[in-house]
Amino acid sequence: MKKNLCVLFMTALLALGILSLTGCGKSSAPQEKGQAPQEEAQAEEPPASQEEHNGAALKEQAEGTTVYPLTVTDSLGNSVTIEKRPQRIISLSPSNTETLFALGAGDRMVGRTDYCSYPEEAAQVESIGTFRTPNVELILSREPDVIFASDYMEDNVKQQIEATGTKVIIVSSNSIAETREVILLAGQVLDLGENAAALTDTMDAQLTELKETLAARTKEKSVFVDLGSFYSAGPGSLLDDMLNQIGAVNIAADTGETWPQLSVEAIIEKNPDIYLSLYPTPEEIKAMSGISGLDCVKNDQIIFFEALSAEGDIIQRPGPRVVEGTRILAEKIYPELF
Repeated sequence: MKKNLCVLFMTALLALGILSLTGCGKSSAPQEKGQAPQEEAQAEEPPASQEEHNGAALKEQAEGTTVYPLTVTDSLGNSVTIEKRPQRIISLSPSNTETLFALGAGDRMVGRTDYCSYPEEAAQVESIGTFRTPNVELILSREPDVIFASDYMEDNVKQQIEATGTKVIIVSSNSIAETREVILLAGQVLDLGENAAALTDTMDAQLTELKETLAARTKEKSVFVDLGSFYSAGPGSLLDDMLNQIGAVNIAADTGETWPQLSVEAIIEKNPDIYLSLYPTPEEIKAMSGISGLDCVKNDQIIFFEALSAEGDIIQRPGPRVVEGTRILAEKIYPELF
């Protein structure tokens, strides 16, 4: 019952443009950051994390010319064999569409979802319906070689499509590191490995520059993310990872749930420095019983991203602009540093 409620809730958010809620994995909670002693600063570099190791391996594989047939493993662990260089591609999520265009494969796209709004050129590609229940007949009429879908694709839809011989690759990104992996995977599949490597290098440089700027912060601000009805983004969500990356403390990080619903009492107890809303407006927040008494509300420390706005999309889509979205969050939460 809880799982069904979660799916229904996130589906509603997706329809409103909240398009990055694509998985329920786990990510580490924010940790206190302090300046290391001088002797520790000269210590050896810590061993690479599993995510960093996977990313490095994927990059090494992607940088060369793809040799077909190619067998890859998608985000759900499915093994998919691509017999030849895909010429006709369909994307079933906005983030996948952004990735395909950023890699230079936009001219090979023959289908996308109603929600694929970026880049502008995507509008010239025929829509095949929604991300969750696309029009299967329309998809098959486009004769795609490969489909990049999200993990919200219905099993029966996937089975119908695969029965025709069309390859389906499910990708899910719940962190910046996973987003990099998806970009490199797509580059490998499409024989655009060099483009993928260059794109992820740019993302890495942007993130490094951002963190250098944020190193001057004097405190880690705490943040409550309100997706509506006090549902929030907990560990395992892209927003949680983005907050971690910029040194902000997500008050929902200790819930152990990806999409927890916090009580008013819990929010008041946490007393966040910032109220980050992706649904209720500042005026609505100020009228909420109990919530209106929070210091961040009384002091106008409310950050609001309107649904379907350009900024609202960019901070939630796990695609090539994810670091740009992270920077937007940083500028809103730590304006004194920019």
